[in-house]
Amino acid sequence: MNIFHATVAREQSCPACSRYDFEERLLERVLRNELVIETMLKETRETNVKVESALKLIHEDRSRLEDILDSLKKSKIEIDTEINGTLQGALKNMSNALVFMEHLQKEVGTKLDNTIKTAMTNISDAVAEMTQNASKTGLQLKKETEILKGILKYNSMIQ
Repeated sequence: MNIFHATVAREQSCPACSRYDFEERLLERVLRNELVIETMLKETRETNVKVESALKLIHEDRSRLEDILDSLKKSKIEIDTEINGTLQGALKNMSNALVFMEHLQKEVGTKLDNTIKTAMTNISDAVAEMTQNASKTGLQLKKETEILKGILKYNSMIQ
């Protein structure tokens, strides 16, 4: 800060000096205004330096934030891609498992149907054989009963 101090001595006012008195006062006012303007200019320059520094920091922060935002966008795209791939894989696995389960169900159903048919055939054969054996046994009992009746008649006649 520049300080300028002027000391002026003046003589008592006189009509001839009034012109010099006016010029002297005008000069003093101009000098005071110049000092005020120099002070304001210095303060303005200091403020300008601070504002430029702040703007530079803001631009740096903005640049960093844009870089971070770009990085986050890339990460989001990568994560979305990975999630979609994982979901597609899971859906494919589930679909394959469903197809396999349907195949097993058909296979087990076919085996069960075959087993039931075989069992029914075996049971039918066994029932037919038992019926045949029961018929044979019934006929044999009938024959033996007839023989025993004949023997009883014969024994009753002999006695």
